[in-house]
Amino acid sequence: MENKITLVTEPDDINIDGIRILAYDLTPEQSQIFSNCFLPIENFSPIVVYVANGQNDPKWTIDKKQKCSIIILNAESQDQTMVGYLTAQKNSYYFGNLRSISEANVSLIQDTTQLTTIMEEHITKYEKL
Repeated sequence: MENKITLVTEPDDINIDGIRILAYDLTPEQSQIFSNCFLPIENFSPIVVYVANGQNDPKWTIDKKQKCSIIILNAESQDQTMVGYLTAQKNSYYFGNLRSISEANVSLIQDTTQLTTIMEEHITKYEKL
């Protein structure tokens, strides 16, 4: 199996089979942790990463959210409306501090090792389908 990660930004989309992840408004440090989480994983199916931020059309972000099996977000993003919406999804994980809804989602990402474990679980689940 070939390790392949494809990044997609607004307004684009891509039609390939693979695990789909929405990365929302990650800081450079968070993006590095996200990138590093794939290094220890030896083999995985193709992965499509939709990269979005508060400057994107919300309709595009919501469309991509519906296609993704994992949502990784920056809880401290300026667009707290989108943060609240994405955090309410059961497949979302976040960096940073949720301002007023921290009890709604306890899937805080603390380090690369934890995120690698999350990715491995989702990759395994996808490959069993």
